[in-house]
Amino acid sequence: MKVFSLLFISILFITSCDDSDPNSDAYLPEANGQHGEILILMDDGLWDGLVGEAVVANLERRAVGVYLRPETMFSYYRMRPKELNHMNQFNRNILKFMVDSDSTYAETAVIKEYNYYAKGQLFIIIKDSDPNRLYDYAKNGMDEIVDEFNNFELDQLISMYKSSPNQRVNELAEDKFGISISVPKTAELKFEDKDFVLVKRDRSKNLMGIESTGADGGTFWIQQGFMIWKTPYTPDSNQMTVVGALQDRDSTLKHNVPGEVAGTYMGTEYTEYYDPKGRVFNYKGNEAVEIRGLWIYEGDKFVGGGGPFVQYSILNESANEIVTVCGYVYGPKFEKREYIREIDAVLNTIVVN
Repeated sequence: MKVFSLLFISILFITSCDDSDPNSDAYLPEANGQHGEILILMDDGLWDGLVGEAVVANLERRAVGVYLRPETMFSYYRMRPKELNHMNQFNRNILKFMVDSDSTYAETAVIKEYNYYAKGQLFIIIKDSDPNRLYDYAKNGMDEIVDEFNNFELDQLISMYKSSPNQRVNELAEDKFGISISVPKTAELKFEDKDFVLVKRDRSKNLMGIESTGADGGTFWIQQGFMIWKTPYTPDSNQMTVVGALQDRDSTLKHNVPGEVAGTYMGTEYTEYYDPKGRVFNYKGNEAVEIRGLWIYEGDKFVGGGGPFVQYSILNESANEIVTVCGYVYGPKFEKREYIREIDAVLNTIVVN
């Protein structure tokens, strides 16, 4: 009888496991690959034709923001679907286009699969029985796909930062500015004043030298900075406009962020090509202003430096204050798109308490 009972329990356990979802997160490996990179699965006929051209044109649109050199929305590489194997199927982002000649479609099918081969993966399949209609989607319907990958990447970073926040910075933000924020744990507090805080996150990255061009290789530093400050709010003023937010930014940074060379300080690039872009929007129920632009060193002497920044100025009506959080990047040897995406994620963790 005891043997029967144990056998029954064992069979029940095995059956329960077999009935579970084979793609359950618990049984999947972690996705790999670079953030902002998409693996495209497409046969030669599509890739070498109009469909491939349209997909590439959409992925190579300019990333949102102001950069010293134009950067694309996504990086990508392409493989034939039959080449997908147990190594590359774990890529973070996969996009597949295919003509399905075995079926008849009334319209192009778009299938979005999360955690398909791996945890933290988005796999989008776009297929149709009509090649012309598939091309039309590749040319005119890719906004939805680009937004889906962008939102997926952003949500992944937000979840990561929220799961392991920098407690010290968050406590300062709560005490001084009435907000909570999930800055990366590796960021270090560099300057603290009554109404201003500066946090920096330094990382290194290796770069291969290029013999044909003479470009040097080596290990180079990338810096992300996060600045938080507050400003008293005056109703019926221009403070919650793009112009007002930029005026406040320039005044605050001039007094709080000096450069390494005496007489210099962090400022904003205002040339025609690099003019900052801004908008007024609603941030989680609060009036807010977003600015995207380039920071530079200004002052008595010309010095190098500079890079992209993103800034949110959020009105806290209950405290009659405007709280601004600005993230910036300095990494002259590298593209900045993914570092700006990280800053976007941090800004989206802000909660006005």
